[in-house]
Amino acid sequence: MKNRMGIFILTTLFGVALALIPSPGRGAEPIKMADLNPISGVMKDIGDRYQLGIRFAVEEINAAGGLLGRPVKMFYDDSQVKPDVATRKAARYIAEENVQFIMSGTGTHVGKALGQVAEKSKVIFLNYGCAGDELTGKDFTPYQFRVALSTTQQSGALAAYFSARPYKKYFLLNQDYAFGHDVAEAFKKAMGRMKPDWQLVGEDYHPMGAKDLAPYISKVISSGAEVMITGDYGADLRVLIKQASALGLKARVGSYYLVDPYALQEIGDPTIGDITVEIYMLTEDTPQNKAFIERWKKRKMDPEHPYPTWLIGKAYQGVMFLAEAIKKAKSTNADDIITVIPAEKGAVPPEETGNPRCKK
Repeated sequence: MKNRMGIFILTTLFGVALALIPSPGRGAEPIKMADLNPISGVMKDIGDRYQLGIRFAVEEINAAGGLLGRPVKMFYDDSQVKPDVATRKAARYIAEENVQFIMSGTGTHVGKALGQVAEKSKVIFLNYGCAGDELTGKDFTPYQFRVALSTTQQSGALAAYFSARPYKKYFLLNQDYAFGHDVAEAFKKAMGRMKPDWQLVGEDYHPMGAKDLAPYISKVISSGAEVMITGDYGADLRVLIKQASALGLKARVGSYYLVDPYALQEIGDPTIGDITVEIYMLTEDTPQNKAFIERWKKRKMDPEHPYPTWLIGKAYQGVMFLAEAIKKAKSTNADDIITVIPAEKGAVPPEETGNPRCKK
């Protein structure tokens, strides 16, 4: 009985001692962040996958002691891919929850609006997916960090590939909002530099979330285009490629987002031979990426996503970029962080930005 009592007392004291040992982030005020992405509607799968990557990043950051000795607390909300909805919610989180960082990956128009909120409120906007050139051009704000490819970069990569091929005739088909128009303009500029004898045989834009793209695809077919360039993503991309195949489109496809595993699985063989460009792919052959994939597989965060494909990896690396910026600044103050991260160089020449504050 005495031995048992002694063991009980020692165990209790050991537990108390452990509780008293300082632990990184324990009891500290959390660093608050808010992610705004579509988690309803036709683009819900985009927001859901972005959110998985963010959750994994936050989980790893907090398991390692947080940032500056403080845990990260992330709020998740639905942007509905609508600028007014995103800005209203972002402003509320900043005012009511003292959020210091807002982020999104979907919608150049949403990114523009959140950049304005960030500048007005003096918080950081982490953009890990909104690609329109205007965000680091005429709508530039030093309170936005874009850690995704811009349309100049993605269209430029596609143009570099096709400029070395014999194809001459191109049709540009994109979603009818800021991003889709930026995709087309960037591709035209890049091809003009790389392959001056290329021919633009057609250009058109369709509404987001359209169920029937046959009229647009028919235009592509009748134009005689050898290549169709598109920045479509999510459900729009799947509808476009599936219906194009059913209608007999023979043109090669140059796509921003055919790295999407949902699209590849649903569409199947019609994607073979098409070209895609993205900032994160599972096939990146580096020790860091291999280790990241193994950690994801071991964690088993979502049975529907055994691998951290596309948006998961893209959002994860975006949040980790922000974490390193906070560590480097040794502060969560936006103005402190801005001073330690050098401006993006050369993405858009200063004379083309339309904004005098955007410096090369």
